Amino acid sequence: MFGRRSSMRPITASGSGRRPIIAIFLTFALISAATIVLSVHTTKGSEHRTSVIQIAARQRTLAERYVEETLLVREGRAADPAYTARVMQASAAALLGGGAAPPVNGDDDETILPAAEDLGIQRQFALEQRLVADLTSTGETVLAHRPTAGLPETAGEHVAALEPLVRLRVLAALTSSIAFRAARDIGRVDDANIQGLLRTQVLLGVAGLVITLLLAGALLAASRRQSAHFRSLALSSTDLVVVLGSQGARYVSRSVSALVGRPESELYGNGLMHFVHADDRALIEAVKDTGEPAEFSFRMRNVAGDWRHLEASATDLRPDRNLRGIVIHARDATDRMRLQEQLTAKVQRDGFANHLSEAMEMADEEHEVFNVVERAMVEIDEPTPMELLLSDSSRANLARVASNPDQEAPGCPVKSPFSCVAVRRGTAVVFDSSETLGACPHLRGRPSGACSAVCVPVSFMGRALGVLHTTGPDGKPLGDGAVSQLSVLAGQSGARIGTVRAFEKTQLQASTDGLTGLVNRRTAERRLRELVRDGSLFAVVIGDLDHFKQLNDTHGHEAGDRALRLFAQTVKRALRDEDMIARWGGEEFVLALPELDRFQAVQILDRVRHDLAVAHPGETPRFTVSFGVTDSTGGDSVEALLSVADRGLYAAKQGGRDRSVIGDPAAAPRKGKRYATVPAADGSYDDAPAEQDPELDTSHLSLTMRAAADEEEPRPSGVEIR
Repeated sequence: MFGRRSSMRPITASGSGRRPIIAIFLTFALISAATIVLSVHTTKGSEHRTSVIQIAARQRTLAERYVEETLLVREGRAADPAYTARVMQASAAALLGGGAAPPVNGDDDETILPAAEDLGIQRQFALEQRLVADLTSTGETVLAHRPTAGLPETAGEHVAALEPLVRLRVLAALTSSIAFRAARDIGRVDDANIQGLLRTQVLLGVAGLVITLLLAGALLAASRRQSAHFRSLALSSTDLVVVLGSQGARYVSRSVSALVGRPESELYGNGLMHFVHADDRALIEAVKDTGEPAEFSFRMRNVAGDWRHLEASATDLRPDRNLRGIVIHARDATDRMRLQEQLTAKVQRDGFANHLSEAMEMADEEHEVFNVVERAMVEIDEPTPMELLLSDSSRANLARVASNPDQEAPGCPVKSPFSCVAVRRGTAVVFDSSETLGACPHLRGRPSGACSAVCVPVSFMGRALGVLHTTGPDGKPLGDGAVSQLSVLAGQSGARIGTVRAFEKTQLQASTDGLTGLVNRRTAERRLRELVRDGSLFAVVIGDLDHFKQLNDTHGHEAGDRALRLFAQTVKRALRDEDMIARWGGEEFVLALPELDRFQAVQILDRVRHDLAVAHPGETPRFTVSFGVTDSTGGDSVEALLSVADRGLYAAKQGGRDRSVIGDPAAAPRKGKRYATVPAADGSYDDAPAEQDPELDTSHLSLTMRAAADEEEPRPSGVEIR
């Protein structure tokens, strides 16, 4: 009555496409197996046919030889017809029933024969065996000079009336004829078998080809259907999807085309950038080149000429050979952002937002932001329990970081940010009562009874950070004004927390070297200046990788980078927590070792060189390092200490490298370039002293170095330690 219900067919990546492929492989396997079996069977049947034909043909010769030997013996001459008779009889038996066919002296070897299987061949070999018996009995009778008329005719040859010698020759001829016919029939059977095998293989090949083509057609149809399904899903999605390649947009969805009012073909390449706000184009270019940031927002002009605010996420699929680009998914957040702007403008009119903004600007660390949040909670509604929950680094757990100091914290039981309704919706949520059907399930069953609640998500650049959670009397949630203020507090606290975290990350990146993870030159100069200012004992070391240019030229810059990282890791393991190693530039490093003199520093450097010698992994070419050493007694400024250590490094290089040399403060300052690129004896390039280069006076650099050492925030001095 209701008809048949159609079964659901989910769209999957395997399914219908996998079955034809398996069927194709099975078809080829079965056809190949059948062909092999037939070939083996036919070949096995013909395996001993050549030997059988050879022995059958030999019977003709033996029959004729037997007659000749019998006649020779009768004439009194030497011959052995009995031996020939035994060979014929044994060969006839082997041809019929299988076994060993004896050899013939001076002719061939013993041959193993199979039993005859074909009925016609069996009859012929049986007849031949009887003819051989009649032939040999006739020969024996002739040699005995007895009459042959009474001899039996087992093969039905009807030669009793013939003379004995004539009868002997006739029987020999009959034996030869039967042997020849048997050999011919065997060859004919082999030919028929081979032709049948060829026909069968052709039929199997044609059948396999037809089946394979049918299955391939089914596979192609399944692939097209699956592609159509996924294309329909992609085209019907309201999300804005763009794939960016090195030359610009490689794919834009229909939703993007509908937004800007232009066909997709006009948006490929750089066409899409014409609709992106000028201030956001650099951001899109950065996303295209690096895939970062993963989450961002930008503006696009729609068909009506209005700027729409889009929240987007980027996924780097350049390694995927099917896409080779950065995939951007975006949604229009203009309406939500405008609503937030309206709420913010309303709150700012009463002065709250301005005061909060000023307070947030003065908070340079997260705990200071939390203090501002707690003071703002009191100002919003002092009697209301409030708390700020933020996610940890895993973004999987929520923890309380601030609460209304005048009230007990509401104690939100939500453990994960995405378990919060407000976070999932991305907007403030008001619950009149925890007992209503649409209330947050985490509010039910509280020990203190039913309550109202307001939850406001805290985010930064579209990324959820946490939630502002408040509770109140059942049926009496906070008013619209307080909710608006909470939204402002959530927005500004999220922005400030995100900014502080970003600033801390930027500060960390600004103070470290991106390749080795060591502190950079600017930070090292500041640390050396502090040590000089304190007046305490410390050692200063300059390290330089030996033959580094040759390593780069021979093995490539990637090998050079690995060498720099290996050296940095080896030194860090050998140093104490209070010691400092910095990458000064290129292959040069500076170490500061507090509370150690130059002799103790040499001992540490010897251990570093030993550790480096045994720390080379297989992919990193071996290299050594030379060190120049001094301590704070060698000079009264950063420039002077570095100059003394540099003299030690120069002496280490001249002394053969891979060593540590204490610089001589009394030695004259070096002038000009310490090393030049000159060809070595083997044709390579090295950092040997450049005796040919003219000396250049570098005394003007001392003021630059001294100024950098005396600055509160030193600038890079420009002095390169080579």
